[in-house]
Amino acid sequence: MALSKEHQNFISRFAKPDLHYSFEDAPIVYLEKSNKITKEHIDKALDDESYKIRLIAASHPIANSEQIYKALNDKSIDVRQAAASNINATKEHLDKALDDKNTWIRSEAAKHPNATKEHIDKALDDIDMIVRHSAINNPNAIAEHLDKGLNDTHLGNRVMAAKHPNVTKENLLKALNDAKSLVRDAAVKNPKYREYFPNGHKGLI
Repeated sequence: MALSKEHQNFISRFAKPDLHYSFEDAPIVYLEKSNKITKEHIDKALDDESYKIRLIAASHPIANSEQIYKALNDKSIDVRQAAASNINATKEHLDKALDDKNTWIRSEAAKHPNATKEHIDKALDDIDMIVRHSAINNPNAIAEHLDKGLNDTHLGNRVMAAKHPNVTKENLLKALNDAKSLVRDAAVKNPKYREYFPNGHKGLI
């Protein structure tokens, strides 16, 4: 007989990788702690009625391409979000996630380390500022993306673009002339500011 989910959640906090629980007895604990998980375990977990078990499987580092794709079609928003965040997500997975109707799933894809230039381009055109924020904050964002971020209607997104470590001198010049002091201050505090403007910048508003 399987342990209750509450019992499994408690055990999972303290269990070690060599735990003696089986997948059948405690799937949550097994998925989170066992070092013997197989493709078959992930397949079975993705078919479980519990969204918690499907969520853990969707984000698991051994989940393969087909399993991530299946999770991206799950009825649960949480499971789809977990799949979009999976470290093994590919271009095709992120393409699908960026087309999801849910903001948080698109946001997850926009900030993914495997996101390409095209993914970030698309996310920067998203209607939701949260998705655009994730795209601007992506470590793969380049000058072109940051320039677009500095044009964003949302103040927080412009601040994020001004803080980005990949800013160019042109990006910072634009941020330094933003109408809002928060964006200008973020530009001055960017470590690249001293590199580009060792003697300071005279064109501040």
